[in-house]
Amino acid sequence: MTSLFERAAEALDRARSGDAFGPTPGAEPEPEPTALAAIALDDEPARRWLAGAQRGDGSFGLTAGPVESDSATGLAALALPPGPERESALDHVVTTPARKVPAYSVVPHDPSLAGWGWASGTAGWVEPTARALLALRLLRPQATGAIEDAVAFLADRESVDGGWNYGNRFVYDVALPPFGQTTAVALIGLHGMRTPGPSAGLVSRGVRALRRLWPVESGHLTLATSLAAFRLLELADTEEVEDVLERSMDRPVPDVIALGWIALASGPGLLELAVTS
Repeated sequence: MTSLFERAAEALDRARSGDAFGPTPGAEPEPEPTALAAIALDDEPARRWLAGAQRGDGSFGLTAGPVESDSATGLAALALPPGPERESALDHVVTTPARKVPAYSVVPHDPSLAGWGWASGTAGWVEPTARALLALRLLRPQATGAIEDAVAFLADRESVDGGWNYGNRFVYDVALPPFGQTTAVALIGLHGMRTPGPSAGLVSRGVRALRRLWPVESGHLTLATSLAAFRLLELADTEEVEDVLERSMDRPVPDVIALGWIALASGPGLLELAVTS
């Protein structure tokens, strides 16, 4: 019987655009799907493409008019082998957090915490902050200040009953609910943290939230990131999520980023993202 990883890996390999991967099968290559595939498939051509796509400032991303996205830099660092390209990417992550945003009564938050953003010079959001946190914990653990800032940002933005929305807890006095995918990605960044401080309780509350959310937010990306989070946390939920994800593969998965996460979450590549100390 073909395993979930084998099915996802075969579909992902068919979707490639030459050496790299685009957001949909055959599309122009981009750093994020290529980095995910490089890790999931242990794919050397994808790694070579990434090294050639790195910007002069060490970042990876996309340009859309005046907007420069560098949010794929942490994922690319995780996909690259040891060497100057990886170190340059990590330097960029450390030195370019998001823009600090003043606190307002309608959107309360700690204005001293920046996090990391989707695009250069913009405000911080949960998912890119979790990506930066994971990359630094695995590859630049001596960057303690940046790591502590990322954890504090996630603690500040945690939803009222645990888990994470995209970026804020409250807007106009309304408590924003958590989402499955965002919560799963935050847990991936936080897994394995055992030190006291802002992270205390974040993971356990996030796990409770994700257990509520993934069964009702059953898109491929939410299921895949949930599987990755539960596997990294070594929780028994893994088997149930994998069963549902296996059945979901009977539906087409045109999103290559989702395919990358499915292959990564179900295969040996996830071990590359495991923080063990």
